[in-house]
Amino acid sequence: LGALPPSVGPATALMCFITIGQMTMGVMCDTLIVENMRHESKETQGKLQTECWCLMTLGGIIGTLGGGFIFYAPGMTNSKVFVINAMLKLLVVPFAMMLIEKPVSRSHALDRPPVTETMKLKGNEMWEALQNNKVWQPTMFIFLFAMFPNPGTAMTNFFINELGFSEEELSYIAVVASISGAFGMYAYYRFFKEVNWHWFFFWVIIIASALSLTQLLLVFHINRAWGIPDLVFALGDETVVDVTNALLAMPVLILVASICPLGVESSLYALVTSVQAAGGTVGGTISGLLIKGFGITLHNYDNLWKLIVLCACLKVLSVFFIPMLPSKLARPAQQPGEQAAEEEAKEGDQIGERENMVEVEEAQSSTAEEEPAKKSKWGATAVLVLLVVGICWSLGQSSAALIEAS
Repeated sequence: LGALPPSVGPATALMCFITIGQMTMGVMCDTLIVENMRHESKETQGKLQTECWCLMTLGGIIGTLGGGFIFYAPGMTNSKVFVINAMLKLLVVPFAMMLIEKPVSRSHALDRPPVTETMKLKGNEMWEALQNNKVWQPTMFIFLFAMFPNPGTAMTNFFINELGFSEEELSYIAVVASISGAFGMYAYYRFFKEVNWHWFFFWVIIIASALSLTQLLLVFHINRAWGIPDLVFALGDETVVDVTNALLAMPVLILVASICPLGVESSLYALVTSVQAAGGTVGGTISGLLIKGFGITLHNYDNLWKLIVLCACLKVLSVFFIPMLPSKLARPAQQPGEQAAEEEAKEGDQIGERENMVEVEEAQSSTAEEEPAKKSKWGATAVLVLLVVGICWSLGQSSAALIEAS
């Protein structure tokens, strides 16, 4: 992108390859998180994912600040920005070499079945796992929750064209949003992870919907009548909204990791996150249709308040899908022998802890005697249909935009 002249075709092709690489690396990172979450105790469940997402947020803050100020550097051009961005990505390579991996012997590698047979076996395992009600129902909730529209794009244009925010001021808002999101994630792990999920989602959705209406004060310039500058009010509003959004996002992220069964962690996690992305794509398209329907343009925001109110009301409807979620988070399944290893490691503990060990063993024995997991082929099929429809919808919208641009 930094070396080629501006053109829609080559830029689209390069962005496609870039996205494929980023998604591949993202799935690998998510797989490492899911696999290592199995070593967490009940008290620390979700800690690893919370820390990883907070670190990613920190990296996002650094990137946002750098991106906001780099354009002010003397002699900086768009091509140079792309080159710098590409060089910075190479910093990941040394850290990737530090990852601990279990070596595969040559004899074991030669004994592996053909690729087609392996793909067929993994596909069958994924299909069996997806039929589990504890898997497809939360996945369906994730899609439905993601497809609700939001006024994000219209509000960004409102900040730029109506309120006159600069690139630097927009970077401040993005940084505040990242910090608020990280705080919301930590707050969930620290204070709310033991709360009943049904009640937690219900109240957070209601509160988040109500707080999103505070954007109306900015749209009608009521904050100016109170003597609050637009940027200060936007920063405060972004803080409150992003904290509540993070409180909703963090349990979903932990849930996605916890429902992945053994052996197909990466594949099923990628499938669930793809379903979430497909729902977000559909939601973005619905948002675009609503923006067009209300006649909101880059210079006309008369009906922006209607869009904000409608999106807030629609978000409340997601409470009806909460029964698809479990009321409590189940601990991810462990590799064979891990539970025994944990019990052996506890043998050296103090005598006062033996009662807790007995309780754990009783809980494990009762879990083993539970009824077989309920399954539904129709539910799994519905999830796959939604995924395919979402992908086709996204490709159709992108193709239409490219044709219109050319």
